[in-house]
Amino acid sequence: MAPAPRSTSNPDLPSRSGFDRRAAVLLCAVLLSAASCTRRPAPEVPEPYPESFARGAVLRLAGSGLAAPEPGAVSVPPGLPAGVAPSVAALAAVDGRTAVLALNRTGLAVLRIDPENRRYRIEPLGTGEEFAGRTVGGLFVRDGRAFCLLYRDPLFETLPPRDPPSILLEADPGNPGAVSRPFDLGLGPEAAGLFALFPQPDGSWSLQLRVPVKDGFESSFRRFEPGSGAVRALSRQEFEETLTPRLLSTAPDVLRRAARALAPEGCPALVSVSLPDGSRGAFAFGEGDPEETVELRGAVTDRGAALVAWNAVAVTAREDGESAFRLPSPMPGAVYRDAVPLEGAVLAAWEVGVFPNIEESGVVLLPAP
Repeated sequence: MAPAPRSTSNPDLPSRSGFDRRAAVLLCAVLLSAASCTRRPAPEVPEPYPESFARGAVLRLAGSGLAAPEPGAVSVPPGLPAGVAPSVAALAAVDGRTAVLALNRTGLAVLRIDPENRRYRIEPLGTGEEFAGRTVGGLFVRDGRAFCLLYRDPLFETLPPRDPPSILLEADPGNPGAVSRPFDLGLGPEAAGLFALFPQPDGSWSLQLRVPVKDGFESSFRRFEPGSGAVRALSRQEFEETLTPRLLSTAPDVLRRAARALAPEGCPALVSVSLPDGSRGAFAFGEGDPEETVELRGAVTDRGAALVAWNAVAVTAREDGESAFRLPSPMPGAVYRDAVPLEGAVLAAWEVGVFPNIEESGVVLLPAP
């Protein structure tokens, strides 16, 4: 009888069919895992405009930014002098969807809105490092660029001197993530004493410079041409003439209509506004005692005009008419000091305090009526 054939396989190893079964199971597991990964929902895209202003957004400057105050919030007197207090020092519209805010002692910020859905976001425009020890002296927009003057307050500054004491910052608010940078006026060491800057309708800038002397400061005046960089001296009279209020009859039509809709009939009024070319102008109308003068502040843009009085009464004017309305009261004692029109919205700055101190400050963003 022939012997049984001997097996050549190792009894301690699995058979080939065992290898095949395990490989198949492993392959199925990998395929199922991959299929489950492809079925996972895609991560949510961050909301580009996370906050709503449909019912009006009331914001307070606190710390390094603007945030909604707690319900029932009140100011804490006595505050700080205006030159050194954190506050919304100035507003400027870039276009119908963008505005720049100069936050004293804090930095520049840009507000962007989605007018169709009445939503907004606020983001810093630079680090704000240049604002420590300096006071906001002005903010304006020209050709889509924002310019902010910072200077050393001559009366109330308590921080060590900055080098230089004054600086003019330039920023591109249309570029997300842009930072502000110093702008060279071509004045050399004189620029350290820059105290005031007023853009003019002809495109030039009127400058006031100061140098310390024994009994205070001595001023000089210049005219700067941004296009060519040319600088020439101005007399005090020439400089002051650029700031003299004009008759309201010379103002743009939307501004005339807004002012007459807001000021009481027959009262003298002074209207201080930023204009579409980046300049800031003052217009006067009415007759009466100077102490009865009503001051209105705001802006004219290609979106129309917006004006606000200290008592929270505001008006917008566009081609199709004017609308007067009352702004919300952010907290007891708040008064309004500036406003700009946006696309379907109004942005206004408010503050609380007794001159010269500011206790609280912020903005209100709400749909335009």
